[in-house]
Order: sequence, then C-alpha cells, then structure tokens
Amino acid sequence: MAKESRDQKRKKKLAEERRKARQNQSLAYMGERYKSEALVPTWMHTEIGIYETYVMSNRKLLDQTAADAIEKLITMMRAGTLPPFSETDTIHYTIGQEEDLLIGNIRRSWAKHFATAWRPSKDDLIGVLRTILGTIEKMKAPGPQSQSYMRHIAGFLTKKLGLSVKMVDGEGKPYQEPEEGDLVQLGREWSTDGDPAARTEFLELATHLIKTGQATRVIDDSHLLIGEISDPSSEVVLELMALIQKARESLITAMG
Repeated sequence: MAKESRDQKRKKKLAEERRKARQNQSLAYMGERYKSEALVPTWMHTEIGIYETYVMSNRKLLDQTAADAIEKLITMMRAGTLPPFSETDTIHYTIGQEEDLLIGNIRRSWAKHFATAWRPSKDDLIGVLRTILGTIEKMKAPGPQSQSYMRHIAGFLTKKLGLSVKMVDGEGKPYQEPEEGDLVQLGREWSTDGDPAARTEFLELATHLIKTGQATRVIDDSHLLIGEISDPSSEVVLELMALIQKARESLITAMG
C-alpha cells in the first residue's frame, strides 16, 4: 500500500479539524429569520413546553440543561431518529432526566397546537429551536447556575399571556407556589405602581447583592421582571438591562 504523502496527511488533518470544529459549533442562531409572524405561535408553544418542564422540576431547571435538551432534539430531528410520539395525560418525571422531560413536553405542546393549526416544515421547527438557543445564550448569566432565560419566559408567559401551570399531588391538589424574594416584590412595586421609593430600595438591594456575591440572583430576578413587563421601550426595562450588565460584569470579574 502506498504511503500517504506529506500533502495528503496535511489535507487529512485539516479535514479532521474542520469536522471537529463543526461538531463543537453551537447550534444557536442569532438572526431574525424565524421570528416571523407566521412562526410566533410555534415559538410560543415551544416555550410553553419549556416552561412546563421548569415548573415540573420544582423550578430548578437550569438554562444550560434546557439548551442541552434543545440541541439534543435538533440533532435527532435532523437525523430522523426521534422516537414515535405517544401523547398521554400522565407525565412521569424522574430527577436527573430533565432533558428527556423537556423534549417530551415540547413535542407534547407542539402536538396539541398543530392538531388544529398550521404545522411549519421540519426546517422551520428546527429554526425556531435554534433561535431559542440563541436567546438562551444571550440571556443566561455567566456560570453554570443561570436561570435567567427560565425566569424571563416565566414572567412573560404568566403575566403577559396569562398562562397557568400548576403542580398537583396524587390527590389532584396543587402544590403551594414558591414565594418571590424581596427584590422581585420591590421590582413589581416599581414597575407596576411607578413607586420611586420602591425603585430606590430595589437598586440599593440589587447593589448589595452584587457586592456580596449574589449577582446571579440579580440577573435572574431582573429577567423575570423584564418578562413580566414585556416592553423594550419601558424606562424600567432599560434600567433593569443596565443593572443586568453591571451584574454580569461582576460575575465575569469574580470568575477570573
């Protein structure tokens, strides 16, 4: 067998490096193509599936876990390896299997919606998923514990759209909703009532939290409030975005 020439080895190595680069490349899409009016319902029902998973995990689902699950769903859709979907009224959740739960909940939300509505092509569905990945990448706080995206869609879906998702026990009784912290309560008084005293207290508490190593909480809570307000032109939203940037810089500095 003839030996490979130096040029052949070099080309083979470059091809392998390109292959690995493609494998490691993020699937996130940052553009606007899949934010069209026609795809808004698909986008919304995808996020409903994600939010349902967040609630079912006792609100412990992390942004990165959601991103990993969405990438897994995209990969299976592209390869045509998604298992057959069987819609049932009972959803079983096992701790540690959040990725599979999220994939199942997205597919369940899609199935309910597309039963009576237009179903986009597979490429468009993947495009919506990739755009949501881009949103998670832009929103999530530095570090592994971020729930910024989760909190953002929780605020938007519950306050703006009026969605209600409840966890119930074996007797059908809803579990008690977790109470929001002081920062969120002050933020709501500021955004809803325009209370200048609440704004001052909110910013003072946020500054204290950032200085005491709790910047991730500030980012997550601020995204919840932004989701609830859902108005990019709001003065409160603009101040919250500036606060998020300050908190992010603090986290990045602390992480070295």
